[in-house]
Amino acid sequence: MTKLLAIDSSTEACSVAVSVDGQRFVEYQVAPRKHAELLLPMVDSTLSQANISLQDLDAIACCVGPGAFTGLRIAISMAQSLGYAANRPCIAVSSLQLLAAEAFNLTENEICLSSIDARMNEVYFGAFQRDADGLPKPISPEVVVSPLEIELSSQYLSSAKLADYYEHQITLAGSGWESYSYGTSLNKIKQIPVNNAYPNAEFMIPLAERAFAQNEIINASKMRPSYLRNNVAKKKSAQN
Repeated sequence: MTKLLAIDSSTEACSVAVSVDGQRFVEYQVAPRKHAELLLPMVDSTLSQANISLQDLDAIACCVGPGAFTGLRIAISMAQSLGYAANRPCIAVSSLQLLAAEAFNLTENEICLSSIDARMNEVYFGAFQRDADGLPKPISPEVVVSPLEIELSSQYLSSAKLADYYEHQITLAGSGWESYSYGTSLNKIKQIPVNNAYPNAEFMIPLAERAFAQNEIINASKMRPSYLRNNVAKKKSAQN
C-alpha cells in the first residue's frame, strides 16, 4: 500500500499525518503563530510512530491553501525540503477540499460548503459534492469573497445548482461560518454545521492516495501556494 506523509498549516491549526499499510498516525494542534517550531517535530514524531523513514515514503502531500499566507509558506517549504531530501514527489491539496473531506467523513450528507475566515470581512469559499468514492468533488470555483455575496443564485454557486438541494441537508465546514453573516438564500437549505473549524492532515490521506494512484504528482520545486486573494488582486489590477 501507498506510504504517505501529509502536512498542513494553512490555518490556526497545525497537523501532520502518516499513512502506512492502512494505519494512520496523526499529530494535530491548534497553535497560532507556532507552526514553524511545531511542524518538523510533528513530522519526526509521526514517522517514528509509523516506524518508517522519509526514504520509505512514496510521496509527500501538502495543503497549499487557500489560507494564512505565512502558514502556507511554512508548510510548502517543509514539504519541498523533505521532498528534496528524500527525492520524493509532492501532492498539492486544497484546504477547502480538505475541510470537505473531513465533513463527509463525519456525516452522510452529499454537499459540503467550506468557508475559511480570510479576514478583512472576506472568506475563502468552495462548494463540494460527495463522489462515488465518498471524497469531495468541487462543484464551484474556489474564491475569496464577501460572505454576503454568497447566494444560491450567485456566480459562486450557480454552477453548483444548490437550489436542487433545498430539501437535503448540507454540511457547513470551516472557520468562516463562525465569523460572518451570509446571503439570505442560504437559510433556505438545511444546514448541518460540523466541528471541524480547521483542516486536519489526517483527512488529506485519502485525497492524496487517489491523486498518487492517478499520477497527479509534482516535483517538489513546483509546489506553489494558492492564495486566491493575490490572484484576485492581479485580476483587478489588470482590469484598471
